[in-house]
Amino acid sequence: MYNIAIVYLGVSSVNCLKCGREIEEGQVFCNDCLVQMAKYPVKPGTAVQLPSRGSAAVSKKVHSRRRTKAAPEEQLKALKKRIRILSALLSVCVVLLIVLSVVMLRYMSANRLLPGQNYSAVTTTAATEGS
Repeated sequence: MYNIAIVYLGVSSVNCLKCGREIEEGQVFCNDCLVQMAKYPVKPGTAVQLPSRGSAAVSKKVHSRRRTKAAPEEQLKALKKRIRILSALLSVCVVLLIVLSVVMLRYMSANRLLPGQNYSAVTTTAATEGS
């Protein structure tokens, strides 16, 4: 079997390094894991990197922040604020669309050619007739 003696100071509960079950103080692996590992012996002196233990290692799990439920009054206030912002944004977009439409119509009407205006009259001069 394995004779591994590792002492971790300041840890009240010790877990198996392989499966994570709670084990007695002073042990590294639970009995089930020791039986499984006995099937695959490791040569003495083989370097093994053990995970760190301690309060920092145990509480390393990062939980996503959850928003706490706000009071209904606060939710209503936030929704009203969102509606005001969106309606102001929508009204700005509508005004911008109207202004751009008016500018575009004026530009198009100023450059519009009236019927017959795009033709040039060809007149013959006396100098060209005599030759």
